[in-house]
Amino acid sequence: MIVSRFPYPLEKGDKLRAFQHLSYLKQAGHEVHLIALTDEAISEQSKAKIESFCATVHIIKLSFLNRLMNLTFSFFRGLPLQVGYFYSKRIHKLVDQTIREIKPELIYCQLIRTALYKKNFENIPGIIDYMDAFSIGTAQRLKNAPLLLKPIFQRELNKVKSFEMGSYKWFKSHLIISDQDRKNMSVPEAAALRVIPNGVDTDFFQPKNIAKTTDITFVGNMNYPPNVDASIFLVREIMPIVWKSKPDATVQLAGANPHASVMALASDKVKVTGWVNDIRDCYHISRIFVAPMRTGTGLQNKLLEAMAVQLPCITTTISFTPLHAEATKDILVGNTKEEIAGHILYLLQNPDKAELIAKSGFDFVTGTYSIRHSHQILETVFTKTV
Repeated sequence: MIVSRFPYPLEKGDKLRAFQHLSYLKQAGHEVHLIALTDEAISEQSKAKIESFCATVHIIKLSFLNRLMNLTFSFFRGLPLQVGYFYSKRIHKLVDQTIREIKPELIYCQLIRTALYKKNFENIPGIIDYMDAFSIGTAQRLKNAPLLLKPIFQRELNKVKSFEMGSYKWFKSHLIISDQDRKNMSVPEAAALRVIPNGVDTDFFQPKNIAKTTDITFVGNMNYPPNVDASIFLVREIMPIVWKSKPDATVQLAGANPHASVMALASDKVKVTGWVNDIRDCYHISRIFVAPMRTGTGLQNKLLEAMAVQLPCITTTISFTPLHAEATKDILVGNTKEEIAGHILYLLQNPDKAELIAKSGFDFVTGTYSIRHSHQILETVFTKTV
């Protein structure tokens, strides 16, 4: 298993997905050898957690100089920056050597960022988990980019599409998070991609009857551009409408590595938590969960978790569509600041209706997105690939 980020702690979606897959593969009796690239320092506690799932763990550290050189060379190699950032000939030699020593029956790569490290082993069956359609996210950033940066994002979009197309043949099986992302992939046979949605651990995320001390919560990696944008949209544009009717309404922005622009949102009515040891605590003390996403791709783990703890949820079309829930019954959907503010006020002013939506959302997510269902699909794909 080759990943572009060490899969612990669980503050990012790709880490959570890799962690869930590693955990399952261990439980199912498979022998897993992990090769993890990282641009961060890994604590001994994090390393020990992942080592409990793996036969061996190989960590390849990317220094700042490594990353700078990788990005520079990616232009000459014709690679997307998202791939080039994690690629060098030095790393490729290390990965090749490790694979030859292990002699695996299967190579599993997470994201196109690691796909090149499979290329030299055509004789070994391979699975790539694209997770999201990177081209969608890149196109969104191109649309919103400053004029001077548009040529860079246009190049990135072109290269991502080209790389998705070219690397497809290196793998026997191809995974994606949602049907929406599958339809937008730039690959030869998009219909053949196997959808494995993110699963939520319903044994871990459960409702809890404790006092509600905050009205609205949004969680996520607070340094990730779509989450930064959603936080600003929530506090700067949506909440002023809410505060006109409910001036005492409070907001919680919970998640690791808050960007400076997120920190600037903090006030007596807005709490920015930064890293929390147990994200469930942030869900449990809230009355409503709001994910006002305007950019981003894939299925939102945050929505699955919030619904699993029986919170009434509000989101935008971009996050609602891959969820395949029933609008107004399982979750409320709005796109403009007025629509989302209206939903917030409706739920705050009608707790009985909020409870009905929370219960329906809970039934939907536990019936559709249980981690056990995702694991069954994963096992089928692994077996067929080998």
